Amino acid sequence: MKCRNHPDREAIGICYKHKAGFCQECCECLNLGDCCECLDPKLYCEFRTRCVIWEMSRYRSFKPI
Repeated sequence: MKCRNHPDREAIGICYKHKAGFCQECCECLNLGDCCECLDPKLYCEFRTRCVIWEMSRYRSFKPI
């Protein structure tokens, strides 16, 4: 699977609900608008309990800038 933001790169983080991938750079990004972020943070997702993207999104939202 390719990165949603960079189609020329392989994805390392995958949103199983939306079938979207994110590359290494996106998964390490701290700029919330350009990152590997949860695409539906307020809606139900059956994959949330095992989702790396959700955990990374939560970590960024609580991390002091």
